[in-house]
Amino acid sequence: MGSGGVQYKAEESKFPNLKTSPCLFKNLLFGLMAAFSLCVVAVMTWIISKSAYQVKTSDTPENDVISAAYLLSNMDLSVDPCEDFYQYACGSWVRNQWKDDVSAISLEGDQYDEKIQKYLKEDVLDTDLVSYKNVKLIYQKCLSDDTDVTDVTDWIDKVFEFSTAEEVMNFAAELGVFVLYEVNVELSPLRMDPISWYTMGLNEEMISTLIDGLPEDLGQKDNVLKFMNARISLEPQSLTETTINDFIEHTTFVNLTEHFKTFGLAPSDVILADPRLIQNTSTFFSNNDNFADSGEVLKFLKTYMGISLQRQFTRLALGERVVEMCYLSFATTYFGFTVGSLMLDREKANYTETLATVQEMVSVITEEYRQIVRQSELLSQEGKNSAISKLDNLEVLVGAAPWIKNDTHLRKLNFDGELDESMSFITMYKLVNTFRQRGRIQDLLHPDVLGLWEGTMGPQISLNAAYNQIKNSITIPIGAFIPPYFDIKWPLPMKYGALGSIIGHEITHAFDQDGMLYDSRGSHDDLWSSKDSKSMKDEQNCLIKQYNGFGHQDLLINGTQTLNENFADNGGLPVAYKAYKKAVKSQKAFKIHGLGLTPDMLFFLSYAQMRCYKYSYEELAFSYYSTDYEIKYSPPDFRVVGPIKNSHHFLKAFSCSSNCKMASSQRCKTL
Repeated sequence: MGSGGVQYKAEESKFPNLKTSPCLFKNLLFGLMAAFSLCVVAVMTWIISKSAYQVKTSDTPENDVISAAYLLSNMDLSVDPCEDFYQYACGSWVRNQWKDDVSAISLEGDQYDEKIQKYLKEDVLDTDLVSYKNVKLIYQKCLSDDTDVTDVTDWIDKVFEFSTAEEVMNFAAELGVFVLYEVNVELSPLRMDPISWYTMGLNEEMISTLIDGLPEDLGQKDNVLKFMNARISLEPQSLTETTINDFIEHTTFVNLTEHFKTFGLAPSDVILADPRLIQNTSTFFSNNDNFADSGEVLKFLKTYMGISLQRQFTRLALGERVVEMCYLSFATTYFGFTVGSLMLDREKANYTETLATVQEMVSVITEEYRQIVRQSELLSQEGKNSAISKLDNLEVLVGAAPWIKNDTHLRKLNFDGELDESMSFITMYKLVNTFRQRGRIQDLLHPDVLGLWEGTMGPQISLNAAYNQIKNSITIPIGAFIPPYFDIKWPLPMKYGALGSIIGHEITHAFDQDGMLYDSRGSHDDLWSSKDSKSMKDEQNCLIKQYNGFGHQDLLINGTQTLNENFADNGGLPVAYKAYKKAVKSQKAFKIHGLGLTPDMLFFLSYAQMRCYKYSYEELAFSYYSTDYEIKYSPPDFRVVGPIKNSHHFLKAFSCSSNCKMASSQRCKTL
């Protein structure tokens, strides 16, 4: 198989049952381990500071000292990197965590979020931009003890008084809430999603709890569960773009043409990129005998909308002013650009230098990707030309939009009115959400100076980079400019090993099993000829087989479900490596004497350490091996090990033999 016949599995000791350990002993043990690790880092930092440097790879030797100490503090030097590179790179990091279910990026992300929340709690000043005032007010009002949620109860009561499906759907439109579907207002052109996010992730117990809070139990719990869990497995090749006319035609229980008019939408304004929406909805209603009665349809819609409203406000209604709810569900979701602008206003240092550095990295990586395509043994010349054309037309959005401090643009995107401190939170919410669903829709139908940044309101402050098939664009948000992804003080090998591989990962999505269905302009058209498609599928099958052999204890990865992300990981690492070698080509090789960390080692260590994590067995099983929902990502350690096993550069960097555990007898490729 792809992994050379060796099934690489994590040691069982990585997932201890901490519940069986006496609390006092556990805390003492973790404390001693943390103290020991700090001593080790301090000693190592002193050793590094006394070392001789042949060539600098960052601005100052001091930065190299800090960078090496950062890596060393996470490493387990007792492990052979050729046998278990993940444990070698992250072993000390894992041991030093006092709780389960954390990752390197989640811990840094928490600090990042706390910093933003501190800015949102600042006093509202007369000198603030109107947008800053708005986001501060809605966040602070959401957190306050006097938040009034009686309006939500009134809304739900009103829903249960309606006598027709049209009334329910249109009232949802009035509130700016979608039912049965969601028009994604963050993408242009507008796209309809099969199931609204309001009810994503709900299980039977949660649904029962929410139904208990409704005016009446209409006996629709099972139907709600079935609708949310409706999944139809389709090959990507069967997906076709169309307008929502077909959806309207198949949805006979309500006049959707009139319904969409309440949003100012005509059917031709929204594309339906996935026919599963039609099939899920029409099959669900047509195959349920109860729904032959329009009264049952009405009961379902009332229950579903009631749950949607309850899902957003239940915790607030119970008096729990949950920071996560106020921050993620309202401040950053509805005011993404504004929050990003506020953060940049407070964090001006290093941004200009960081932006220029990352833009240069993207440029070098993209050019190296072209070279990989030109040298590909998988593609015909026609296929190479198509791939290079897609790279040439790739739009790159790095950091924040250039107009991020322009209050006119911020208000156009996030909210064009002015909130007042005397308003209740629910009043603010209704105003902002209605604008978001109606005003934003109209803006997207009439694009203006916002250009390509239209539709990136959420990712502005996200930690996650992204690839957009329709626009053939990648977004590297300002949230990605923090460790373990990036630090301006790091030497180039570390910058390329971490953020560089992420940039390469996102570009590779342009050629995965979904990306290959879109051409260089983002049109739904096959990128490859049938011959090139077969070559690519053969390599994709290699990855599927390889990852099917990875797992933890009795759990195995589903290589088919995780293919796109595995494919992107395996494309991102090699192109980042080539780009890093080109970026430091003018410099002689260096090492920190006494430690033997070469530039290549720094590259691979930074690649691995951005995936450090510590999960309990239960959380690991739920997040990466559950069969209840589609898993897109492999566990973090295998996102390290998989690409490493396919890299001959890694073996050379650490002087590994060809029969070590980190080697593979059959390396899988992406291009």
